[in-house]
Amino acid sequence: MSPFWGMESETKNASYKRSNKSRCWKLSKMDQQLPTGRGPLVRGNNHRWKLEPDVFWRNYTPIGRPERTHLLYEIQWGRSRRYWRNWCTSNRTHHAEINFLENACEEIDRRTTTPCTVTWFLTWSPCGKCSGRIKQFLQEHPHVTLEIRAAQLFSPNSKFNRKGLRDLANFGVRIYIMQLADYLYCWRTFVAHQRNEEYFSPPWYFLPLIMFYSQQLGSILRPF
Repeated sequence: MSPFWGMESETKNASYKRSNKSRCWKLSKMDQQLPTGRGPLVRGNNHRWKLEPDVFWRNYTPIGRPERTHLLYEIQWGRSRRYWRNWCTSNRTHHAEINFLENACEEIDRRTTTPCTVTWFLTWSPCGKCSGRIKQFLQEHPHVTLEIRAAQLFSPNSKFNRKGLRDLANFGVRIYIMQLADYLYCWRTFVAHQRNEEYFSPPWYFLPLIMFYSQQLGSILRPF
């Protein structure tokens, strides 16, 4: 089974819409036509690539178990104010983080001399095994800086997972719990909301859970 992908290349404050969930798309050069069979390149007001609102809420609320791990990401090259935006999911064989590393890094591999900043908005924080693969990727790509924002912590009582997060943080990866501003940003950037739904009021239980997970993450990353 292939992970699901959508694609976007635009400025930070532009509006975006809906996602195409039929194929795994590799990231390709900005404004370059994708090969036949991988779906159309998203341009202008083509909103087919975005997540449906119910899919976003089922997988990014900070309570309960999500249907499937989702990874929303954006890539910034150097000092450019333009961003690559895309998303992927887990599947039967790989977690979402591994699907990103194996399917979305063609352009990162090609632009080895251009500083690259990658931001992930994840359903869960990475597990210990994925943390090891992420660290290995960053060691092989020293021009890449990674920031991770997660809605929940994945099995935070696991020593293996906790060590993986600490290793990433010690290697320079910035790891955070998604705040209310992050939910609003993802809603406006990655979700196919209606024009009159650009703003929303998060449920009352979001804030205490965000505070709880943030404190928990802080204790994991705190030096001994």
